[in-house]
Amino acid sequence: MTLAQAVPGTRVRVVGRNRGRRHEANLAGLGIHVGDEVIVVRSAPFDGPLLVEVPASGVRIAVGRGMANGLFVEPADE
Repeated sequence: MTLAQAVPGTRVRVVGRNRGRRHEANLAGLGIHVGDEVIVVRSAPFDGPLLVEVPASGVRIAVGRGMANGLFVEPADE
């Protein structure tokens, strides 16, 4: 599933991406890398951005739907 499909309140692990190197660089700039766990805090209505938290750093980031659709995730073991 993609990050955009994750239900708010769930903890997921980033397992891959389906976009190019620019997408990877943008994600790295936000502090999200393959292998990281993130928590989907909130999903804005009308295809707005997702608010995600990176527990390792405690940072909360707004991720646009386009970027979230290019990021593959799986449920994280808690």
